[in-house]
Amino acid sequence: ACGDFNQRVTQWGIRSVEEFKWVFPDIEFKKIEVTYRHSTQLHEFAKQLILSFGGELVDVALPDFVDNDGVPPVLAKNMSEESKIIDWLATRIIEIENFVEQLPSIAILVNGEAKVLPISTALNDALETHNIRVIACPNGQVMGHESDVRVFDVQHVKGLEFEAVFFVGADLLAETYPDLFDKYLYVGATRAAMYLGIICEQELPFNLKKLEALFDEDWQ
Repeated sequence: ACGDFNQRVTQWGIRSVEEFKWVFPDIEFKKIEVTYRHSTQLHEFAKQLILSFGGELVDVALPDFVDNDGVPPVLAKNMSEESKIIDWLATRIIEIENFVEQLPSIAILVNGEAKVLPISTALNDALETHNIRVIACPNGQVMGHESDVRVFDVQHVKGLEFEAVFFVGADLLAETYPDLFDKYLYVGATRAAMYLGIICEQELPFNLKKLEALFDEDWQ
């Protein structure tokens, strides 16, 4: 078996090594000590997320040959109007395209299946003049092509990988899933290789306030 207790996005399931040993006292554990997905800044941010929520911090390092500091995560607060959310997302996506010239894989994570189609439709309209297509991915289905921006319900994020990940309504997500919010945020943050963006309708959830200094406003 292979897994990460910090990525358990269900109310049920094994939560610790001790629970495993209660079932299988002689089971052998080996820890993964190297991660290959993240830039340096997102790797450090993911570690701070675990600490802020009181999770188990495993001493995982980047490979010695990695020379990719990357960019800091970005944050938008007081974004309760859909039009402002769409404008902010579109601007950040265009920034990414300008950096890399060819748009990398991008995921937009929304709070609930009902928001997948409205956000994807509005964002697709906003990016149409830039020839960037936005695809709704209902029920977690991976639709479209690698160069498309894809919109998912956050519940389906596990197992996916993207160059860029955006959370829409992170503070509402914390209210909707108070017992799992930390897991969703950590899983989403670890899906991103280079770019991470978080949008809050009001403020960062209380547990994340101490991390606010780690965010920038944009990538310009």
